[in-house]
Amino acid sequence: MGKELRTGAATHDSQEVVMDTVFMLIGANSRTVSQAVAAKMEEIRRTLPPGIVAKTVYDRTNLVDATIRTVKTNLFEGAVLVVLVLFLLLGNVRAGAPALDYVRARSGRAVSRRQDFREGKRLHALGAARV
Repeated sequence: MGKELRTGAATHDSQEVVMDTVFMLIGANSRTVSQAVAAKMEEIRRTLPPGIVAKTVYDRTNLVDATIRTVKTNLFEGAVLVVLVLFLLLGNVRAGAPALDYVRARSGRAVSRRQDFREGKRLHALGAARV
């Protein structure tokens, strides 16, 4: 008896709103997906009637960009640290050059092998594969 219980309502500032979630396919590039969703949201916003607003609540683009910057910085600093430690231990800048070349070669190999085996391009995994 009575009405069905309503579930799944979303509110914002005590007003009912429509909420949606975007899912990413396994193995998809999160940066590409985030950018595509942002572009689609802009397209949707242009078609909405006056008074209706589409607002993105959470956008992963900034998080992904910050993570990429962090990994690049950490990889660079790690290579510099290896050369610096070798210089301090051996007292010769040229002694650090082969180690730096090895680190660069391992980084390139890690990236290419991940592409060869079609592995996901997770940034934390790429940083670990470099070591």
